[in-house]
Amino acid sequence: MVQILQIASGDFFSTYGGGQVYVKNIVDEMIRQQYSVQVVSFVQRDCSIEKKQYKAIDLYEVGSRGIDQLQSLISEIKPDVIHAHSHKAQMVEIGKSLHIPVIVTAHHGGIVCPAGALFDCKDKICNTTVSHGHCLACCLRNIRSGRYWYPFMRMLPQKVYKRLGIALEKLPFIPFITPIGQTALYIERKQEEWKNIIKGCTRMIAPCHAIAEAMQRNGLDREKITILPHGIPLPGSNPNFPSVVEAKIKFFYVGRICYVKGLHVLLKAFSLVKNPNIELHLIGGAGNKSERRYEQSLKKRYASDLRIVWHGKVSPTEIYEKMKNFHIAIHPTICLEIFGLNIAEALAMGKPVLATRCGGAEMQIEDGINGWLVEPNSVESLANKLKCLSDNFINYDAETSTRQVIFIETHCKSLMQIYEETTH
Repeated sequence: MVQILQIASGDFFSTYGGGQVYVKNIVDEMIRQQYSVQVVSFVQRDCSIEKKQYKAIDLYEVGSRGIDQLQSLISEIKPDVIHAHSHKAQMVEIGKSLHIPVIVTAHHGGIVCPAGALFDCKDKICNTTVSHGHCLACCLRNIRSGRYWYPFMRMLPQKVYKRLGIALEKLPFIPFITPIGQTALYIERKQEEWKNIIKGCTRMIAPCHAIAEAMQRNGLDREKITILPHGIPLPGSNPNFPSVVEAKIKFFYVGRICYVKGLHVLLKAFSLVKNPNIELHLIGGAGNKSERRYEQSLKKRYASDLRIVWHGKVSPTEIYEKMKNFHIAIHPTICLEIFGLNIAEALAMGKPVLATRCGGAEMQIEDGINGWLVEPNSVESLANKLKCLSDNFINYDAETSTRQVIFIETHCKSLMQIYEETTH
């Protein structure tokens, strides 16, 4: 039997993003199918490496003092294959040293994009190759006050800008100055990291065609790519589609409350639809300071619209119960979305999904069949579709959605096939 080492996407027990939830889902299913699997999890603690048990398998929690000990740990574990969901460059280097094949899954645009989301400074999905010239404005935008510095920093020759970044590494951290001054150096190092990943990985798993194309555009050999959409655990039961009573349609969103998810576009579009019978339910929370500022600004701006209901964060085990009485899911992402866990969950519950053409959505939604697709970051397109659905939507056959979902059991069997191919 193949001995599998799963490198978690951060903390194995975190539910902050779809990547964390996905890794836990596949590990749980591999345990259920009695595969031989172990897990490395990364925790924000001042510790080295602690070995624990999770459902009778070994789980290693790696703290800030344990990162440099990972090669020794993996050498002791002796896996047949490493599946890296994070620390990808380090894992391919370790795999090369220990002669272990490394499978990498691309969970978001940050695998190749220095700015993190393949989302440019004009709020459009990025379709260019990574370079200093293309990426500087986007990276500076992610730093507070950085966009104001861009006209000046772009005038610096790249070599001079890099030398500035190296000099700043020798000094104590200075808010704003240090990150802005090191941006050119960061972009170059991100490019080097990506080159090491694509050279060293045995196989790259792309959950959608869009990220596969982005990685190929930036040098990844097409022969190394396997396009494999994620699978999810199905709900315990499939409830009947709730009746639309007195034309009261309940739209809903599930996911992180952050800018690239397009909540500001959704709320503005919803506010333009004056139908008093519709509702918008927002399920999810913010995970850091900038996301909390974003969430509070939206709540303040749309506080007078009583059709909008904020539910806060809900655990993955409760999400199906939470959405069962709603009608239409909305996925308003404006960046490149690799998969869209919330799309799959909504489909699994027999809901149609209104989504933007953001990459992962096109892999799961057939326009006009199990949902609808609109252009990303277009208030007008989204508002028009919301109005059309508000005026005409009556009922829906839940099976139209559920038959589009990939079950986690099937997905894990596909992963096992990849593992076996790379170890023979």
